[in-house]
Amino acid sequence: MGYPFWHYSIGLSKYISVWKDFLVFLPRHFAIGWHLRTLFSPWKRDVSRMVQVGIHPAIWAQNFVINCLTRLIGAIVRSGLITVGIFVELAALAFGIIFLIEWLFLPLFLALTLILMPQAFAKSLIWGLSDVFLLLSTVWILSFSYRLYRENKFDYSSMGINDLAAQEWFGRVWMRIGGPPGQSTAEALDKPDLLGRFLENRSITKDDFQSIIGHELLYQIEKENKKKFWLKRNLYSKMPIGKSWTYAYTVNLDKYSTDLSESDSSEYRNEKLIGRDENLHMLELILSRPKQNNVFIVGEVGIGRHALIHELAKRVRENTVSDSLLNKRILEVKLGEILAGGQNISILRKMFFEAAYAGNIILVIDDIDRHLKSSPHEASEDISGVLLEFLNYPTFQVVGITTPDKYHMDVEKNEGVTKYFEKIQIAEPGKDMTMEVLLDKLRDLEKDRIIFSYQALREIIKLSDRYLVDAPFPEKAVDLMEEVLLYWRDRRKGEIIMPEVVDEVVSRRVHVSIGDIGKSEKEKLLNLEEILHGRIVGQDLAVKQIAETVRRARIGMTSESKPMGSFLFLGPTGVGKTETAKALAEAYFGDENRMIRMDMSEYQKIDSIDRLIGDAATGKPGILENKVKENPYALLLLDEIEKSHPDILNLFLQILDEGWLTDAFGKKINFKNQIIIATSNAGSEIITEAVESKISADEIQKKVINFVMKEGIFRPELLNRFEGVIFFRSLTLADLAKVTSLILNKYALRLEKEKNIRIIFDPAIVEKIVSEGNNPLFGARAINRYVEDKIGDKVVKKIIAGDIKEATEFTFGPADIDS
Repeated sequence: MGYPFWHYSIGLSKYISVWKDFLVFLPRHFAIGWHLRTLFSPWKRDVSRMVQVGIHPAIWAQNFVINCLTRLIGAIVRSGLITVGIFVELAALAFGIIFLIEWLFLPLFLALTLILMPQAFAKSLIWGLSDVFLLLSTVWILSFSYRLYRENKFDYSSMGINDLAAQEWFGRVWMRIGGPPGQSTAEALDKPDLLGRFLENRSITKDDFQSIIGHELLYQIEKENKKKFWLKRNLYSKMPIGKSWTYAYTVNLDKYSTDLSESDSSEYRNEKLIGRDENLHMLELILSRPKQNNVFIVGEVGIGRHALIHELAKRVRENTVSDSLLNKRILEVKLGEILAGGQNISILRKMFFEAAYAGNIILVIDDIDRHLKSSPHEASEDISGVLLEFLNYPTFQVVGITTPDKYHMDVEKNEGVTKYFEKIQIAEPGKDMTMEVLLDKLRDLEKDRIIFSYQALREIIKLSDRYLVDAPFPEKAVDLMEEVLLYWRDRRKGEIIMPEVVDEVVSRRVHVSIGDIGKSEKEKLLNLEEILHGRIVGQDLAVKQIAETVRRARIGMTSESKPMGSFLFLGPTGVGKTETAKALAEAYFGDENRMIRMDMSEYQKIDSIDRLIGDAATGKPGILENKVKENPYALLLLDEIEKSHPDILNLFLQILDEGWLTDAFGKKINFKNQIIIATSNAGSEIITEAVESKISADEIQKKVINFVMKEGIFRPELLNRFEGVIFFRSLTLADLAKVTSLILNKYALRLEKEKNIRIIFDPAIVEKIVSEGNNPLFGARAINRYVEDKIGDKVVKKIIAGDIKEATEFTFGPADIDS
């Protein structure tokens, strides 16, 4: 459609629509109808009330005069604004008619302008006002008409993929997936197979591609719409003038609060509320009620509780809320500042009175649980009594923010307060919603340049879900994204951030190898059995299963809803169960000290549960909870698990099956990044006898499982939760000789590292140690104790006596033991 035809058809219709919107907007902006209805209302509700008992004509007369005066002031100011509003409305009507005539006869006015302009310059350098107006209005009509025409011509909703790809902004789409195809963009889009292969090589699905296009298209439309002042949404986003004149002053309240409905300088100011439409609708619905209009917003920290409030305040500013909320002021109260400063409770009472009397205040109290404790440790922080004085008034509205555990522990028990509130539960968003949040956050972080690839964002969500377990979505993903950005800016690895950079950041943070496997690591993983046998003697089955677990965990093949691995080690004392656990910790987590060791024989009574997971009555956290939080990426060793109370064993049923446990305070303890190993001596005699009789491993397993179930040591449900039940046989004399060599080598390395003394052991000493130190009941532990007592003590005495000095080397043989 050509421009001339468009100008007199669609263009004319658009002009009339814009003009109509302005005529409707101006009375609304000047709030003419509102001010007419409240013309004689007292200015800021500043009226004198009769508080004396009895007949007091003088006081009555004084109050009457004051009230009349405040109403008169209100009427004068409102009348002035109404007059200005009517004048502006009439001016808009008049100018609209003039511009309509110019629109209809634009060619004539253009010609007239070209004729008058030279004549005006010839007569005088100073034009007449009419000539200036004619020139400016004609130029404006022409430019506005052409701008609307261009807007109609570039209607994105009617464009195909090739037309969209021709737009300048579409380059952001290509950059988001790592760069455009090698061949021309048009050729790639015209050939689905070519585009499909390109996307597949970039690990992008067609749904991902469509999602990226949709996001960038929406972003572009929003950018363009912000520049169009004439759009109805942009016009109506301006606050009406003078509506607050009807509501009372809040002098004390303003000192200790932030008015979010007036402006927002927080991190939420430019953010969109994503996936919370139902929660926001419920919040608006409750706050719009004439009574029972208070709300508790309950959700974990970082889940979007405050974003909900800031979005409501934003909609109040933009006049897109329901009519009953249009004039509300949303005040974020600094309650902690008031109480921490030792302020008298009377100030709080004054603030609440101002809020109730003003008639348009919604108070937002963060961490309200701190101030509603049923048994407060600090009485000065409990505001229940003051709240109850005002909650019965329908004009007193409160939005309290808290977490689920604090709600149940503190808030819910305060029935006197909670009966006035409705609860809105905020759930953790899923991965798709989190991706939208990240893309929205990037609008401020990236500005006009793409920094994060879509693949990197997907990796951020995946790894934050797996490894950052202490925070919910979307907070943990947003925090990781910002951390990755700082890391990338410091090192500038590539033009845009790809998944490898995310892997590096998370790997450094959790001290676990993530991402592509390097050459040296590949060799280590493929030869892991041989490496483990370097410190574990015998126990081929245990080594095999451990190596398989490490390889699965490294390539991400473990279940995301369970611990990375779980094993029950059965066997006699001193056969290598604990040493195997240490070897596994070193093989996967890089350090044998990345191990949490729990002696389960200390938890034989029912009240031991409180020691493990905390006691809500005393507020004391549990030992297991603390250790796992301090070491979230570690091996958890449960020594002698059969000695713990049956109810404690039941706790581990959930841990092994679901990867988490709820503590005494309602918080989740996450075990998904742990490898759990339980050790037990149960059935050790049966294992030893079976091995000596050369019974197969499967038969040993059946015998031991039958034994522990028959004796009631372990329930079948618990045994089935472990990935593997591994049997450790008793060590032979040959095994003990190898163990002795390992122990001696370890001792020699420690002596050289700590004292700079090199000790060389005579090979014959191994046989003597095995002969004298072996105790079938204690296995390798007896050997280790013998080395410490007989060799370690001798060496220490020689160092003290000065026989052995630093930076020296000496030999230690069988004779030295007896000397």
